[in-house]
Amino acid sequence: MSHSSLSKPEGTGIPMSPRRNTRPNLPTSSPDTPHSSRDASLETVPRSPSRGEGTDQAPVTSPGRQPEATEPQSPTIQFAEITSQTPIQEFTTAVSLDHYHLSPELVPLLSEPDATSGIRTFRTRTYVQLSEGGTVLLGRDADQNYRARLGTELIASGPRLEQVEGSLLWRRVPDDATAQGNDPQPTSSRRRPSDDEPAQEVAPKRANTATAPFKQHWELLPYPPAGTAFITVDGTHYKVLTRSDAREYPITYIQAPDHPHYEFETLEIVLKSTPDEQPRGAMRLSPDNRWEIDPRLPFDKPLTDYVKAAFPELSARTAENIARKQFELANDSSVADAAGLTALRQIYSSWQTGTPSLHPQWSDPLLMLPITPTLPPTTGNSRSIQLPSTVSMRSLDRLDFDPQQFQQQWDYVASSYSPTDIKRFMADVLTRNGYTVLEPSTFNSFAALVFSRRGHDYLFFISLHRTKGQKIYLPSHTDPNTASVSLDLQVGATAAKAVRRAHERGEIIWLKGGCQIRAGYPDTVFIIRDNNSRL
Repeated sequence: MSHSSLSKPEGTGIPMSPRRNTRPNLPTSSPDTPHSSRDASLETVPRSPSRGEGTDQAPVTSPGRQPEATEPQSPTIQFAEITSQTPIQEFTTAVSLDHYHLSPELVPLLSEPDATSGIRTFRTRTYVQLSEGGTVLLGRDADQNYRARLGTELIASGPRLEQVEGSLLWRRVPDDATAQGNDPQPTSSRRRPSDDEPAQEVAPKRANTATAPFKQHWELLPYPPAGTAFITVDGTHYKVLTRSDAREYPITYIQAPDHPHYEFETLEIVLKSTPDEQPRGAMRLSPDNRWEIDPRLPFDKPLTDYVKAAFPELSARTAENIARKQFELANDSSVADAAGLTALRQIYSSWQTGTPSLHPQWSDPLLMLPITPTLPPTTGNSRSIQLPSTVSMRSLDRLDFDPQQFQQQWDYVASSYSPTDIKRFMADVLTRNGYTVLEPSTFNSFAALVFSRRGHDYLFFISLHRTKGQKIYLPSHTDPNTASVSLDLQVGATAAKAVRRAHERGEIIWLKGGCQIRAGYPDTVFIIRDNNSRL
């Protein structure tokens, strides 16, 4: 048996590439056949001839036959060096600036552009408007180059940016500048943070729900009718959403020509049945002050569904009442205007990302509740609070959570008279609906909780009750103030300290709530605002 040499071939001096394996890759088992029943005969294939050994091949074994014995042959292994001139190509992945765009509804919160640099600010952050459209957060990389930056980054890693000469606008550094060595580090794409990651933006960005240009045929042809408010975009006239007392706002909204004013019910119907027909945002872009339409849908679901997503155990009627109340407060009217729609978008965005709300007074339904008065005592009776009706369809006077969403826990607490049980029960309800409850005390009287919600600085104090009617009775012996029960004992030292601090800041909200059971009505877990201070 001959042995093949392992040395490099002599002769031409031309580098030789390593031999490529020409043996086909056959499946080791049929997709429909388990490994234990694999047909081994299918794996016998011709051997490739070794270089310099001629063309003799090992015999092919047919199914059912044993292979003939052959003398084993050692393959010839040849080495070749890679020439120093062989280029190694470096690839870079282009990063889209779309991932860095600030939502248009937040741009009006920025300062006016600096007269020299065009840089705009919000608190400690700097932003620039791009010549291609859009506004991005500006930062520096490790080499002090300007780059687009995500709100979660300390050192910017986005595309490099430069100011357009003679303009307040900025642009991406051209590719040829990068290729010439001005940007030696290859660019790699970055994942955009998901909605559940912490963000440090002025306010959270919305996901880019549409990238295609605006294509609705909403143009007013040939001219806008008399008395119609409109804007002109690239020579085309569009009707804008407005009302006689509309507030001035840098963002406007175009709408379908045949749509009237948007009240809450009108907008809900559009969002449920024909969401593509909802209004679209538009804003002016400097330096030529031209209008540009944002093709994205402002809302990706009905307003009530945003409330249900943030507070999943509310009753259906309460969720709708909250959505309607938010709509009216944000728009300062029963009819929408541009400032109101933008405020709603900002509120829903803060809910989805857990970032501080730009409108805390409208972002938490507990802050939107009116104060339910406490009735003075009558002859032989104590003070009382008349609970608002549970069947109100247009007024947000109370919050109701549906026990059918947590039936097992409800069945237990409804049959218990323990203050500790109702504290634990209510703490669980609040936690599942987005609130943070301070550790309840173990004190077994005067049930109460202290809690907060991410997105604003207010603190809530709720006294807990059970009622089988439409009133909460407040006899003096059940009042911790008259019973000389300290706040520290009632809710615990940590919670009591937080209550006093919030009271000093004017950020404490006093509530009452608990279980309401009435014959002929669905059971409910309720919360009202009474403003009866515990201090």
